[in-house]
Amino acid sequence: MALEAFASVDDLEARTLRDLTDVERQHAPRLLADASNLIRMTAGYQQISRVVDDTVLLRGSGTHVLVLPQRPVAGVASVAGLTTAQWQWDGGEKLTRLDGRCWTGPVTLTYTHGYLPEETAYQVAATVACDSVKRLFLNPDMLRQRSIDDYAETLTDARATLLAGEEDTIRTAFAVASWGVSG
Repeated sequence: MALEAFASVDDLEARTLRDLTDVERQHAPRLLADASNLIRMTAGYQQISRVVDDTVLLRGSGTHVLVLPQRPVAGVASVAGLTTAQWQWDGGEKLTRLDGRCWTGPVTLTYTHGYLPEETAYQVAATVACDSVKRLFLNPDMLRQRSIDDYAETLTDARATLLAGEEDTIRTAFAVASWGVSG
């Protein structure tokens, strides 16, 4: 499933406080998608964007608690083969078996997760994506340093990467400590 970029070309213009050139407008959608994928990768492959009724297959490991992989969890609709009396969602990231059994074998469930575009955390991701693209537009030759006579200028790295502070922000906001099942 291809996920959308966190920001549109119009968002990029609004966040850069300038009109994009025709060439920049042409390349912006792909660059915003690339930046969004870098953000998701930095966030431990969290999708971040809201996904409604996502059906996933998880592996149980014999415990009574199942940790859902995508955050935040907005709701759990169903667990295949079980009634709602047999499991309970804690309102966060965990499902607990209530019937005295453990989560074993494959577990198929349907749940809603991620942030809506108007939520602050999503807007943080959009801002970081726009900042990443803006650096490339401001330094298209990806120069690190330039000098003329006694004038020297060091430029921000324009490669398709996130700056250290941006990586820290994304990890703090979105990354998860564990995957799958825990007790």
